Amino acid sequence: MVGLEFWVRFRQPVYADETIHLEWLVVKVTANEKLKGDIVELRGRIKTQDGRTALGAKGRVLVADRL
Repeated sequence: MVGLEFWVRFRQPVYADETIHLEWLVVKVTANEKLKGDIVELRGRIKTQDGRTALGAKGRVLVADRL
């Protein structure tokens, strides 16, 4: 897997002693013959221990058998 593009937005602080939860959602998968793999679009977030979103993210990665 190779990271192609990422966007991150910090919404509030996360402190060193906090427990966080990381979530990623696969939004779309598109085959790409030129790159010999699939482009996967992702959406993610980090939630604090009280359930608030501290960070939002979007990304695109290339998933291929061989690079």
